[in-house]
Amino acid sequence: MGASENLFGNVLKHYFGEGVVLPQQKMLPPGHDLHYTADFLIVEPTTGLHLDVEVDEPISFATGKPTHCIGEDDYRNKCFVEANWVVVRFAEEQISSQPERCALVIAIAIAKLTGNTTYEEKLRHAGRVDAIKQWTPRQATKLKKSNYRQGYLAYRN
Repeated sequence: MGASENLFGNVLKHYFGEGVVLPQQKMLPPGHDLHYTADFLIVEPTTGLHLDVEVDEPISFATGKPTHCIGEDDYRNKCFVEANWVVVRFAEEQISSQPERCALVIAIAIAKLTGNTTYEEKLRHAGRVDAIKQWTPRQATKLKKSNYRQGYLAYRN
């Protein structure tokens, strides 16, 4: 987990609770040999609703190549949805610059799906998250060349 995910994890735990937010949780889809790992699993305590919260960066830390490009995670998302999980994805830039606003998106989803407005009420002050379009491999490569990631990570500090 990178610095942005650690920061976001702390924000999530603050608003949703230590036992509700579980980082790096594995899910083995039925009929698969390999598991997927959720960046964060949030389990709504009254209904057991599972939310897979993902933090997408345009360039892989491991390979230095474009990642999470348009369409790339569709099958993965489908596996989580078929296991009755809700998938919520944010760009790393969003969670780095607007962690409480991203948490509000999650809180609103929980409220709509379960009727539990507790989290939404705690985060009402946060405001709407700024939208970011998902990138293509070509756009991700351009972002890497311009050191775009370093810019928004520096903004956070």
